[in-house]
Formats: sequence, structure tokens, C-alpha cells
Amino acid sequence: MTNDLATNQWGLGVTTAAPDAAAALDETVWSYLSIGRETGNLLKTVLDIDPGLVMGHCLKGYFFLLMASGPLQARVPKVLARAEEGLADASPREQAYVRALQHWAKGDPGAAARVWEEILADHPLDLLAMRLAHHTYFYLGAAGDMLGSIERIISAWDESIPGYGFVLGMRAFALEESGDYTAAEESGRAAVNIDVVNPWAIHAVAHVMEMQDRHSEGIDWITGLESHWNAANNFRYHLWWHRALMHLDRGELDEVLRLYDEDIWDPDSDEYLDLCNNVSLLLRLELLGVDVGNRWQALAEKAAGRSEERLLPFIDCHIVAALAAAGQLEAARDMATAMVRAGGVFAGVGGTVSNAMIAHRAGNFADAARLLRNVRENIVSMGGSHTQRDVFELVLRDAEAKLA
Repeated sequence: MTNDLATNQWGLGVTTAAPDAAAALDETVWSYLSIGRETGNLLKTVLDIDPGLVMGHCLKGYFFLLMASGPLQARVPKVLARAEEGLADASPREQAYVRALQHWAKGDPGAAARVWEEILADHPLDLLAMRLAHHTYFYLGAAGDMLGSIERIISAWDESIPGYGFVLGMRAFALEESGDYTAAEESGRAAVNIDVVNPWAIHAVAHVMEMQDRHSEGIDWITGLESHWNAANNFRYHLWWHRALMHLDRGELDEVLRLYDEDIWDPDSDEYLDLCNNVSLLLRLELLGVDVGNRWQALAEKAAGRSEERLLPFIDCHIVAALAAAGQLEAARDMATAMVRAGGVFAGVGGTVSNAMIAHRAGNFADAARLLRNVRENIVSMGGSHTQRDVFELVLRDAEAKLA
């Protein structure tokens, strides 16, 4: 079959040997933006329809990298090679997507983001490029870039264009992380009003309420929309985590433990965000004097399998904390040393935070406080949200209190 250029629902060309593949690709992208559970299966359907689809292979590579999993990352070179096979027939936009995947596969997500920005400059309705750049800026700790990316293209959008709610949801989160809570909540609520199946927008408004200590409102917001976000993939556990934090701030510690056991902990999951949710919540409970029993042991068993990956310093700091909390101090120290040897943000921030978490667990509160103070101003560079990184600030405060 010869390749022709089909058109997706945003008027963008898709080079394919099977015109049905463009509609199937649209459905996959929509599911990705909705944080749907069927995204992976939908992508398999796309590649069944057109096994040579460049955008299909690009998306597969992106998904593997988004999962921040060592075994999946190891599969990226093969997927990239399949995408590169179709370069000659691909459009300039599709060639740019391959180029971004090349950068990311080499460990340079910042360069990949610059390519997605080039795509958006020519194609401001390209929601996939927008969401990928949004994710990357988030884990680079670049809230300003995350917001600027959306603000540069927002004038090209309105409610008549499919997916406008996703754009507003990304804008809401970028505004929240930039400290503009009023505009963030307005944008997030508008996004949900357009399409209530928008877990990212629901989550952005929850962040605003958490940052403003509006805990009762936040619980009502999350609970009231549960039927719309609880159908999401493992990201649903993160929204349960946000609700748990709000109960924590209200002093309802028994409810937090119930939520952890019944709605947040998944014994079968090895996804990094689930791991980080679990570690962060148990740490916060312990800092309030709660005995979390043997929960650390089950969590450390998962964490140990990811101790050598060096994919994101944000993840690694949580893994070190889990190992240390379970009494595996030597393994935690070995991992922190490996982070320092890795250089860059892993060494300058991640290794320092990890050594602080180990020191705190070992009762060396002076070192814990000193190390955390040293990175306080640039801890944002390891990514994560204000709310997620706040656990390290809480550890610092606890160490300082114990030294007083």
C-alpha cells in the first residue's frame, strides 16, 4: 500500500497506508489526554490497522518513556527504529515528532520539549505536542515554561475546537504551580464544565484548594467528581492521595489510613507515581506520630526493584526514603551514593535530599536539617509539584524541631 496524508480531528495531517488509522490515532490521543485505562490497547489497535504508522510508533515510544520504567525504557530503541523507518514518507511535523523521540531516548527531555514547541509554533492545535511538553516541563521543575507553552497558543483555541477542556486543564495546573491560584481555579473549573472527564483539570483545582488550606472544599470537590476521575488509569490513586492529604490536614488520621489501605495502595502496581504517593503519605503520617505498622516493608519490596534505574531524581528520593523507612539503611545509602555519581540534578539535588532522608531516619537530625537547607532553594529542579515536594519541607521542619 502507498502512504497518503489523512487528516485528524484537529486538521493535522497523518501519513498512513490505512486512512482508518488516523481516526484510531485520534481516539488514542484523546484517551491519553483523558488519562484513560484503555490508552495502551487503543494504540495497539492503531498499529494493527497500520503497522508502519510513524506517529503510532512515536506515541508508543513516548508512552514507554512517560511510564519512567527501566524495562520499558529499554524497549524504546527498537520502537524508535520503527519510527525512523518511515521518515522518508513522513511530513515535516511527523519528522519533528521522531526527532523529539530521539532526544528523549538519549536522556535529553529538554531538547525534546524544544522540538514540541517548534511543532506548536506551526501547529498550535497539536494537543499531543502540548501535553508532552507540559509533562516534560513539570519534571524539569520549570513552571514558567509550562505556563508559557500554553499561553503562547491559547489564542488559537476556543470551545468549538475538540479538546479545549484539556488545554484549559493544563493551563490551570501551570497557573497553580506558578502561584496564580485564582486564575488556576477559574481555568480548571471551566475545563471541567466543558468535559467533566478531565482528571488533570480536576486535579489542578484540587491543588489550588490544598495550597489555600481549603480542605473541606477540596474533599467535596474530589468526592463529588469521583465517578468521572475514578475511571482513569493509575492516576486515580493520585486523586485519592490528594483527598487523603486533605483529611490529614484536618487531623482525620484514621480516615487517611483507611484511604491508604482501601483506595491508594495497589499491591500489584509498580508505577512510579503510585510508589511516590505511598511513600509520601506514610512519611507524613509518621511525622504526625502515627504507627504505620508493616506497610513500609511491603512498599520497600517494590522500591528495591527500581533502585538502579536513575530515571527521575524525584522518584529516586522516594525510593531511598522507602528503603530507609523499612530499615534497609545500607541499601538506601548505596542508592544515594549512586545518585551522586550520576551527576547533574541527581547529584546536586536528588543525592542531597536522599542523604537527608537517610540521616533523618537514622536519627541524625543535624545532618538532615543541614542537607535539606542546602537544597531548599533549588529542590524544584528535580520536578514534582509544590504539594509533592512539601514532604521534604515537613521532614526539614521535623528535624529542626527535634534539634530545638
